[in-house]
Amino acid sequence: MTGAVEASRASRPLAGVTAIAVAAVVWGTTGTATHFAPGVPASVFGAVTFGLGGLVLAAAAGRGTIRALTASGTRGWAWLGAASLAVYAVTFYAALADAGVALGTTVAIGSSPVFAGLVEWAAEHRRPTLRWGVATLVSVVGMVVVTLARPGGNGASESLPVGLACALVAGLTYALYSWAIARGMGAASGAVGTLPGGPGAAPVAVGTLPGGPGVEIAERARPSEQGLVGAVFGLAAVPLVVLAVVVGHDALVVAGNWPVFLYLALVPTVLGHSLYALGLRTVSASGATLLSLLEPVVAAVLAVLVVGEHLGAAGWAGIVLVVLGLALLALPARRARR
Repeated sequence: MTGAVEASRASRPLAGVTAIAVAAVVWGTTGTATHFAPGVPASVFGAVTFGLGGLVLAAAAGRGTIRALTASGTRGWAWLGAASLAVYAVTFYAALADAGVALGTTVAIGSSPVFAGLVEWAAEHRRPTLRWGVATLVSVVGMVVVTLARPGGNGASESLPVGLACALVAGLTYALYSWAIARGMGAASGAVGTLPGGPGAAPVAVGTLPGGPGVEIAERARPSEQGLVGAVFGLAAVPLVVLAVVVGHDALVVAGNWPVFLYLALVPTVLGHSLYALGLRTVSASGATLLSLLEPVVAAVLAVLVVGEHLGAAGWAGIVLVVLGLALLALPARRARR
């Protein structure tokens, strides 16, 4: 029995890593999908993707979304995650427009693991490990090689400084979104319920109550992890939907664009971020953002296979570096000897 319990515990981090890796692969299809809706502004893709997807996630969570927004333990994390997500959706696509796809993606996604480690260090006094630093360095270098090896230029122009600034803001807000989701899930799993008995009733930790009606009430009042994700995306969807309607009116009335819009909203956003949130149960924000570096690798491969771009030897060498960095991160930590 003890061996089975240990095996179950050991499988949890692997399941989390797998969920985040699959999410990154799904996200990597985004660029190829936009190829099938030419002429749509990049900012409209971001607003529609996160706007529609956010509404679906909020609706799917149902009452859990409301509980996450009203519970004191998760309310603040939901607002922080939503604000970060909304800013990320705008600044990431602005970076692609002003700095070019290769350079904008490199700076935005490549900087997010660094920002995530710094956020955890500053807010939680959790110093990044040497292995995380080495894995980040190897993977980011590999990603830079992959993205810069792709043809099409880097968007160098007078707007380049603005694009680079937007990319850095996108990297920071993506890291903040990941951290807020992780902390909010921790608050949800340790949420406090209140027994019936009036305003003076003492709060009792859920899961420690004796049997009886109070337990069922406390469990129902407890914010869920799915509800937290729904709250974050639901809040972020409001300004993004407005942006999509105002800025992308011409693109929205073209029927041929909607298969792409729906794919981006339902697959990369709903499925991808649901898996990402699932993985954050057992993977730190810094580790999760590092694993998400698979996204540009998948995007580069699909650009070669589907869009017809030429990657070249340097690009494939970069892919090998990213995989090596992710493999280093995935190695199990050594257990201290007793």
